[in-house]
Amino acid sequence: MVRFVSCLAATATAAAALVAAGSSPAWAQAASTSPPGGTTAMVVGAGQFVYDEPNTVGHRIWFGVVAVAAADGSTHGQFRYRHELPDGTVAAQGRADVTCLRVTGNVAVFTAIVPEGVGPVRNHGYYVKIIDGGRQPDVIVDAQAQNGTEPPPTGCIDPETELPPEVPARPRYPILAGGYVVRADTARS
Repeated sequence: MVRFVSCLAATATAAAALVAAGSSPAWAQAASTSPPGGTTAMVVGAGQFVYDEPNTVGHRIWFGVVAVAAADGSTHGQFRYRHELPDGTVAAQGRADVTCLRVTGNVAVFTAIVPEGVGPVRNHGYYVKIIDGGRQPDVIVDAQAQNGTEPPPTGCIDPETELPPEVPARPRYPILAGGYVVRADTARS
């Protein structure tokens, strides 16, 4: 059984390397405006948002991602997360492998699976939707599967529309610091 959780109980974002490399919107906007040759889609960036849900109000979350969907259908990428409590204490941080990326217009939906043995949570998967706001703030929606009896799904799952019916609806959060670039190669799509 896969166990989806509605909040980041043991989460959060951006790899220190991504954050240190530049999590500002200027860094994200400096990325190429189209995917590199041989890819059909990409998402890249790092951003911070703040939870506003029961038991996580004020928790600061950083997500960093570099992922491409190749013309042959494969996806390659890394996802970094960092979860800080309101007092600044780090609740969780780590990395996951991006296993699926789907881009439609300015919206990226991706799945990232934490390798077993990395971190204390078993069968841990992130399901993320990023809406590239262009000159407006980006928006993010996230969900997790963790501690289930079987590995989490590796395919793309939109956390707004494709979660199991028993999972509460996930809210959208504006990116407060940093930003993302979402691109699809429409010539190949």
